[in-house]
Amino acid sequence: MIKSIVKFSPKAILFDWDNTLVNNWDPIIISYNETLKSLGLKKQSKEETLKNAKYSLRETFPNLFKDDWKKAREIFYKTFKKIHLQQIKPLPKVEKILKIIKEKKIPCGVISNKDGDLLRKEIEKLGWKKYFKILVGANEAKKDKPSKYPLLLALNKISLKPNKNIWYVGDNDIDVKFAKKNKCLSIFIENKMFKKKDLKQKPDLVLKKIGTLEEYIK
Repeated sequence: MIKSIVKFSPKAILFDWDNTLVNNWDPIIISYNETLKSLGLKKQSKEETLKNAKYSLRETFPNLFKDDWKKAREIFYKTFKKIHLQQIKPLPKVEKILKIIKEKKIPCGVISNKDGDLLRKEIEKLGWKKYFKILVGANEAKKDKPSKYPLLLALNKISLKPNKNIWYVGDNDIDVKFAKKNKCLSIFIENKMFKKKDLKQKPDLVLKKIGTLEEYIK
């Protein structure tokens, strides 16, 4: 599969956001725990919070907070909006990769389970808007990842259909499932939370660090 990746140039490269291109976990953890505290619930461990964060809020909060989920959503976003732009940090070598993709004129974008408005504010904060032709956040499609709808919405913007020449790069099992389910090429970046051995489905390519992606962009 690695040989085939090298052989064929991608028609588009799409990325997950949190923990793939940026580190913004502290605001997420702080906001989750503030929400739990405000509703009189037990705090979650960092591991529990990060595993839940791979899904969109509209998927996780109704299960976690039941009838109080809309109130929980309000508390979470109120806390998160105060701190997320101050604490967001690009992961090493990410901007270099984005520059290479732009120079090669490969359509590039983000499909994330983070709220679309917050996603765009973070991208603008980093000065990365120039790198992305496509941005799809949570709540913008009929359903969120791993459903097909965010991908179809994204590709419609550049007149493409799902296929193996569309690369999707992410950091967890949901991202792998999303790519494989929707007939795209799955590139998995190993990290502290998710290792190759933890995945239920096999990605097309596993990288230790996102900087290594440079070797495959032709």
